[in-house]
Amino acid sequence: MKESTGIDHVTLCVENLAAAEYLFTKILGFEVIWSAQDVGSEKSSMDTVVVQRGNAKVALMHGRDKLVKSQINEFIERYGQGIQHVAIEVDDIDAVCREWEAHGVKFSGPLKEGRDGFGPLKQRFTYPLFPGAGMFLELTQRQHGDEQAKTFVRGTVESLYKDIERDQITGVEQTIIDYDAIPVREEAGQATRRAS
Repeated sequence: MKESTGIDHVTLCVENLAAAEYLFTKILGFEVIWSAQDVGSEKSSMDTVVVQRGNAKVALMHGRDKLVKSQINEFIERYGQGIQHVAIEVDDIDAVCREWEAHGVKFSGPLKEGRDGFGPLKQRFTYPLFPGAGMFLELTQRQHGDEQAKTFVRGTVESLYKDIERDQITGVEQTIIDYDAIPVREEAGQATRRAS
């Protein structure tokens, strides 16, 4: 497997974007590196602010309901404010996607590509990690030869948003893998926990 290089960012769904931005910038010492308003579609959208301190990046997202409830607001209603996804930075996203798909991993849409002014950016979302949970993973590739994307790209963010919105509107309830097909038994997991 191509190695991951670390956590690229963590994304939080919030009810009050101004308050969350204030918390991170005025109290926790982060700086705003990217922001966008009304990202999504004519059906629903979000406002987002990405903050960074050192290598730590946090994306803050606030939903805008239009014709339907924003996926961000739906997430908050179901799971509360907090982590929606964790982005893992990898050095070869195509290879990781192929490897994961060979193991049965399901992605919510195709690979997204864009450019942030510093370099190319590739991103892809999985479906939620566990049944009944909302949190999912994102794969991100920022380094491409001598170029490295440092921020985000409105076009890819909007496309990723629309993938999730599509499933929300059609009522798709999917997880990252088919848990019924996993060749492990519950008793084995309990025995491992008891032994540790």
